[in-house]
Amino acid sequence: MTISELYDKLADDGFKDFETGNLFFPAYMYVYKAEEEYHINQEIEDIKNRLHRPTNYLDVMILDIYEEFLEYLKQAKMAKTNKFEFYMQREKDKQDAVEKSLFKDAYDPKFLEYLNTKIKKHLAIEDNFQRSYVFLKGFGNAFPYIRTSRFFNNFEKYVKGYKLIMFYPGEAKEYYSLFGLLKDENLYRAIKLINE
Repeated sequence: MTISELYDKLADDGFKDFETGNLFFPAYMYVYKAEEEYHINQEIEDIKNRLHRPTNYLDVMILDIYEEFLEYLKQAKMAKTNKFEFYMQREKDKQDAVEKSLFKDAYDPKFLEYLNTKIKKHLAIEDNFQRSYVFLKGFGNAFPYIRTSRFFNNFEKYVKGYKLIMFYPGEAKEYYSLFGLLKDENLYRAIKLINE
């Protein structure tokens, strides 16, 4: 499925209703080659704008998981500062401790709730547009702290009232491979939309 075919699928009346498709876990993965990252990021914005037009009336929310993680750390209080600043100050002297804390923060229910609240606020805005999709990107930048499979396993309980489309720079064969190099666990419940 090319990126233009992905647009056609998302614009399809039978697919865009969040109550159709994979009802138990309405999550989909668009898998693409890592070297296409820049192009895919441009296409994500284009798809959002095209779906927003009056012919579709779809409001798409785009979240970059890496940027959201940084924002979460910046607003999370720690001592007299925030976690982001605290970790930056200690990274040189206590690198192992900082890395351990970042791995823990990445799956902390507070971070997942932070994302969920942001999505809910977006969905609550009243206008004439249907809300069908949340696009999630940035997993390449968030590695190794946020692993795609583990994130989905922890976040799936929050996915209600929309379809989650995750953009994955890598390969999906017997298992997911970030950048085609790093082995990740398989996501059996997410439906693959593979760029071939």
